[in-house]
Amino acid sequence: MERIQMPATKSNLLRLKEELDLARDGLELLDQKKEILISQINLLASKADYVREEVNKALTAAYAHLEDAILDFGRATVEAAGLGVKAGEDIEIKERTLMGVILPLVEMELPPHRPGYGLFGTGKSMDATAEDIHRALETLAELAELEVGVKRLMAELKKTLKRINALEHIYVPSYRITVKAMEETLEEKEREALFQLKCMRRKMPGKFS
Repeated sequence: MERIQMPATKSNLLRLKEELDLARDGLELLDQKKEILISQINLLASKADYVREEVNKALTAAYAHLEDAILDFGRATVEAAGLGVKAGEDIEIKERTLMGVILPLVEMELPPHRPGYGLFGTGKSMDATAEDIHRALETLAELAELEVGVKRLMAELKKTLKRINALEHIYVPSYRITVKAMEETLEEKEREALFQLKCMRRKMPGKFS
């Protein structure tokens, strides 16, 4: 590990010790931040797994009803009916901050489902498909919120780990060895000064009595 190049003086030593204390404090804060980020990532990821499962269930049911509708009414009729379907959703995206990371808060309001197509040429399987998809929309909004949150927290965790690694393996050790070397140099200078003073006293005892 390379030392920081600067003259060995008491003022520089004091400054290095202060900077080393700051680096240690920063490392401790980053460790705390890392633990909070990991905890939050695990929490959101766990929620996302559950919500994703609910979305998959809803969409699986929707696709099953869609296949029935295509068999009952034909693909062209189903596609034409799909063009008239409007969820009427109202989406509002807000934000919250965690450890400096901006996380989305997605709020969706869905009106009661009403088919956007006429009754002629349609039936239960088509209605069930539209209802399943309508019901899955709100869950999809929640899933998007959770997945974006996890992605942003993971990016921040990656940056935090890089900073921890730099402090732990580069900056703090470098400051430590520099402080130690400077202390040893200053102690050696003090011993030399004291030795020279003793020699002068022995040579000229009258002037130092």
